[in-house]
Amino acid sequence: MPQSNAHLTPAQQQRQQRRRMSLGAAIKTLREQRGLTQSQLAAAVGVSTRGVIRIEKGVTSLTVDVLGRYADALNVRPSELLRLSEVWSEVDPKP
Repeated sequence: MPQSNAHLTPAQQQRQQRRRMSLGAAIKTLREQRGLTQSQLAAAVGVSTRGVIRIEKGVTSLTVDVLGRYADALNVRPSELLRLSEVWSEVDPKP
């Protein structure tokens, strides 16, 4: 069940959105580098294609378990996905 953002300040909400978007961009970049379609990645992770689209667009947050499954499917460590998302966040700091 998704958690409410009502308790977060606007600045915290912006940072949270930026993190989701940069993690999604990192996942999309790795997926494309590996020549995978969104459907292929979805099958490897065990989620719907729509779920992959929502992650890549930064609409949906990942649990730690699902982050690990994305990392496995993309043949990287979860920490590498997070590192790449930090790089994306620094390159494009817009929310």
